Amino acid sequence: MSATSLRDRFDGAQITATDLQTLDAHGPGGIIYACTRSGEYALTHTRYQPWDRSPVIVYGHGDLHRDLTRHHAGNWQDLARALTTQARDEIENWTRQAVLTPHLVGALRRDMRRHGMPLTFRPEHGRTEDGGHWTEDGFACAHHPRITFNLTYIQRHWQSLLIRLEMYDRGHYVAGWPERVTTSSGTPACVREAPERIRHHLALHD
Repeated sequence: MSATSLRDRFDGAQITATDLQTLDAHGPGGIIYACTRSGEYALTHTRYQPWDRSPVIVYGHGDLHRDLTRHHAGNWQDLARALTTQARDEIENWTRQAVLTPHLVGALRRDMRRHGMPLTFRPEHGRTEDGGHWTEDGFACAHHPRITFNLTYIQRHWQSLLIRLEMYDRGHYVAGWPERVTTSSGTPACVREAPERIRHHLALHD
């Protein structure tokens, strides 16, 4: 499929205010993704994603609450129109990013979900100055959505990632933990320890 035909395929697809309200009802972990075969958008929850390969994530529950309050003054219709336009313009880029997402990133998304922190933002991607590939994911604590995490992955070799997990409380930085993971290292310590760090933080600040 050519890049032009992919954009054309989604030219008539719409994200509606009803879609966004349904996404809101999904809670942390809800996402809108692009079905590249049908040229339509669909909703799901990341608990249903095997992460063997990355879906083309268009929008997340966390994106919704950020944009609805910061940029669209609670206007669901206005946000739906803006997102539809953005998705049409970015669908080729987002699809390419999904295809290039490293396998280890999928494994870490599963690890985060298993520890109660589902992916809830659209991933960001880029290149480092030395040619590495970076991905940044945004997660939310399922039971305490005020607690969110950014997990940045830098890949320079296919079998390893340099990661940094950062905790935020209502958008304010709390702490961060760097680590290197490989295809054989299992769940990183920073992910395993995150639930206890959440409990400790809330005990001090509630």
